[in-house]
Amino acid sequence: KQQEASSQKEAPVINIAGRIMANRPMGKISFLDIRDGSGKIQLLFQDINRFDKELRELFKDLDIGDIIGVSGKLFRTRSGEPTLEVENFTLLAKSLKPLPEKWHGLSDVDMRYRQRYLDLIANTEVKETFQVRSQVITAIRQFLNQRGFLEVETPVLQPSAGGALALPFITHHHTLG
Repeated sequence: KQQEASSQKEAPVINIAGRIMANRPMGKISFLDIRDGSGKIQLLFQDINRFDKELRELFKDLDIGDIIGVSGKLFRTRSGEPTLEVENFTLLAKSLKPLPEKWHGLSDVDMRYRQRYLDLIANTEVKETFQVRSQVITAIRQFLNQRGFLEVETPVLQPSAGGALALPFITHHHTLG
């Protein structure tokens, strides 16, 4: 224990920011999971009373989906998970609407397509699919460019141009009743 404590004291202070994805209060300590574009990390808030009154109030108002910036020292838990012991934090952006439930996520397909940003936040598998798709398209494009092919964009569903060529017309409206 002493060796862990001394190595933790020597650890450099690091600063990170991310979206709160989970909050697990356990008595005087709380574990929060935050995620950004590079991955997820666990935060340890130990004895929240050691913070000044303003930070204690801010901590009570934190919700899933809020984006926070934290600074602290990195260590590994007994299970080996990298964890940041928070020494200071700030709210960077408040989530005005709650994120979808963790276990059920976004199950409505129409909502997933209409609110793609929410789908990418809630479903990491979807985000990974988009990343792989982007990498494949980039590789194909590079392959063809290196061989002298020319990329030409053409309309997919329009046999002829029409939007700007539409002519105004007159219609009649008959009231009901």
